[in-house]
Amino acid sequence: MKKGTSLLFQGLLCLLTGVVGLTTASAAEKPTVISLSPAATELIYELKLDSHLIAVDQNSDYPEQVKNLPNIGDPFNPNLELLAQYQPDLLIHFSHHHALETVQKTFNLTLLPMQPKNIEELFAQAEQLSNHLYHNRNEQIQQWRQQWQTIHQQYQNSTSSLPKKVFIFLGTNPIYTLGKNAFLSQSLHVCNVKGLFDDQDYPSLMVSKEQLATHAPDTVLAGLSSYDNAEQRTQQIIDTFKSLGIALTEQQIVLVDQDILFRPTIRFLNYLPTLCERLR
Repeated sequence: MKKGTSLLFQGLLCLLTGVVGLTTASAAEKPTVISLSPAATELIYELKLDSHLIAVDQNSDYPEQVKNLPNIGDPFNPNLELLAQYQPDLLIHFSHHHALETVQKTFNLTLLPMQPKNIEELFAQAEQLSNHLYHNRNEQIQQWRQQWQTIHQQYQNSTSSLPKKVFIFLGTNPIYTLGKNAFLSQSLHVCNVKGLFDDQDYPSLMVSKEQLATHAPDTVLAGLSSYDNAEQRTQQIIDTFKSLGIALTEQQIVLVDQDILFRPTIRFLNYLPTLCERLR
């Protein structure tokens, strides 16, 4: 081999070695993620970490571009064949159950629970997620913390009366509501609002007709799905309370997009000032 050709060959070999090394390093620094939590999916996009996201559960539907990702199925019973195919480094979930333990052992992946009980926990979990994916998102998270502090200050200065009593309506037959350990219940305190069953040490609970009959709410807060008719939903709630001997007007019913209302997300944080005004 001529000297010039030999030098060229060595140069190409070094270049290829460098490219391979770079590719390996890049792969190691870019863990893959499957989200089984719609709220966590939203947070991943808010943090601009969606390049790590390779599949989601069947309920993850926001933002719109997430619908282009593969669907891993039921968050409580994910498709094991698809998990075997994608082999994520990180599997995010919002509720621990036996099936996840099997998944973890079978595929040797990291489980990351994300179900914040309040907004501060949401920020802490955003930091944790960023660290898992080797990114620094401190500036963005600090902006959210400042936004939360601004909301605190705004309503701390403008509310001096007793907290308004709000019943968080989850559905009938049986009637369900939220207790004090739910994200929504904790967040509403900033609006000078107290859930009727905030004394109950549960995230959610079933309420008897007798309990409701003795707790007349100032306002009923309920979720509205994309399939619901707002007028019909309002009338349904009025009729439910009327059957319990509680008379409500349309003005006492506050309906909010259920995905914003019940998912612990930055979308909820952004909507919170509007929600506080609607509950005043």
